[in-house]
Amino acid sequence: MDISILNEQDYYRIVYGGWLGKNIGGTLGAPVEGRKELLELTFYPELPDGPLENDDLDMQLVWLHALEQYGPGLTSRELGQEWLEHIFFPYDEYGYALTNLRRGLIPPISGWFNNPFNDCMGSPIRSEIWAMAAPGAPDTAAHYAYQDAIVDHAGGEGVYGEMFFAALESAIFFEKDRDRLIEIGMNHIPEHCRTAKALKDLLRWQQEGKSWTETRLLILEHHGSDNFTDAPQNIAFTILGWLYGEDFEDAILKAVNCGYDTDCTAATLGAILGMLLGPEGLPDKWVKPVGERVVVSSPIKGFPAPKNLDELTRRTIRMGKQVLATWDTGILVHPDLPTSCRQEASEGADEAIKDLWDRKVTANRYLLPQGTRSCPDAELAIDFGSDGPAIGTGQWKTLHFTLTNRSPTPLAGSLSLELPEDWEGPNAYKVSLQPGESVQWEVEVRASAVAAAYHELALYWTRIHDHSIWAAQKVAFTLVGASRWTLWGPESSVGKEIYVPGNRLEWERELGSQVDGVYRALSMLFSPSERKVRLIAAANGPITLKLNGQVVIECKETLAFMPAYHRAPQEQWVELTLTAGTHKVELEALRNGAPPEVYVLSVALKNTTTPGPNYFYTDMIWG
Repeated sequence: MDISILNEQDYYRIVYGGWLGKNIGGTLGAPVEGRKELLELTFYPELPDGPLENDDLDMQLVWLHALEQYGPGLTSRELGQEWLEHIFFPYDEYGYALTNLRRGLIPPISGWFNNPFNDCMGSPIRSEIWAMAAPGAPDTAAHYAYQDAIVDHAGGEGVYGEMFFAALESAIFFEKDRDRLIEIGMNHIPEHCRTAKALKDLLRWQQEGKSWTETRLLILEHHGSDNFTDAPQNIAFTILGWLYGEDFEDAILKAVNCGYDTDCTAATLGAILGMLLGPEGLPDKWVKPVGERVVVSSPIKGFPAPKNLDELTRRTIRMGKQVLATWDTGILVHPDLPTSCRQEASEGADEAIKDLWDRKVTANRYLLPQGTRSCPDAELAIDFGSDGPAIGTGQWKTLHFTLTNRSPTPLAGSLSLELPEDWEGPNAYKVSLQPGESVQWEVEVRASAVAAAYHELALYWTRIHDHSIWAAQKVAFTLVGASRWTLWGPESSVGKEIYVPGNRLEWERELGSQVDGVYRALSMLFSPSERKVRLIAAANGPITLKLNGQVVIECKETLAFMPAYHRAPQEQWVELTLTAGTHKVELEALRNGAPPEVYVLSVALKNTTTPGPNYFYTDMIWG
């Protein structure tokens, strides 16, 4: 393998420039986040204390800490654990992922199950840490980006957005041509995804001579979403600023003035241009107001955050050297030799990256023995099916287990399940596998009549040698309690009892009714203790919610559908004190041309003592 050299001073200036540009762009865009009109920003707001706090940078500080904790073998599993310990944001996909992680679900299930926001910008904004820790190695950067994104975006465009940016930014260490960098990024995402389609159209419109404002409108027309955080439109706006910008200032202003997720678009483009230009290439006008402070949001806590950009840069480089060596990249960071690339540029992503595009999001994957990073004895997949890891009281559920022999010798033993008390399930299943061979075990389990917020199960892989038990591997996993509801359509006299895997009610799917009129739902909400609750009925149309017979939510108009813990429409939530015990919840949703859809959520108030606002109450039971 030819060795490429990355001069250590070059490494420092590219990383520092990237973090500085991230701070600049995030500070510029944060105050206007969510505004959808064409903006006219020309500079920062007044900044008495330097840069503004921003989740675009905050979460990457946690990921740097994760790299330092777990090393280059870091996977989504460890990132999920870090999230539980240090990230308490309730925002959109962050809130849903945190809820799933707290209930014992792991990536990719944590990022896919019951998550209406997996197409959004929460992960594309976290790409720089992986690019900087894998400098000049786009495949490696894209691999880490995938591991990161599936924690809260599995199965959605957010995954592709982060892989795109991570590959592009990693390539900057040896490649400076803008069009080639965009091509490298696009090679690391599937052609059919919405993000790729938006980028292809953007490039074509720019080449056809459309103005930047004309192109902005075309992006919204063909790839836009009412949700201002939707990833494809915002990724396109980021690259629009780069394509049309005459210099650093003009580029980030064009990106931010497209509106929508402005802190994300400006911060990511600021990072890209900061990496290309280095700190010395960024205008003093933009650098001096933010300085080199690192500001951390209060819901990010419990770890040693860097105090300034110099510390952040040095810690990033320290981990990058380890990543380059572990992944056998053929890239050497050298204190004296000049930067030189002696490896041929790849025409596309590695096959291992393409394999990630099609990996099932309904299944958890384990290497055995657990803790193995490579060359495992066996690989286990647990597929929960399209309804995800949920089961109702007294209900049957099918689970699919696949065990593959990854060792060079035959494996023999048995698979068995450890179930909660009074559950029903299968007997042990004998297994004999040659190297490379797989076996599938499809089982049905039945929950007891005792309701619970979640249930702990385990699969045992028991190894046999010389007709005797040699060792057993226990793989614990979680099933959450499905919500029990009774539904009625406009023409129904008898309700239909159903179990909902998450928090989303869809009458048309369950009843098959397409008649306009009032649709009703009934459930019982159990709270184990008295607490203050924000009760949300986020709907795509008029909605009424009664609690114990009293109307507490009455929204008579059709509002933007926003099932977020912290930003559901104010007309669709109420804050109250819920006593311990069981409460009757009744819903009425009006269908007027479109199928009614409602997310019913019980979350904490904005002001909590600790750890953060509007978190989901995972111990409350619906049904």
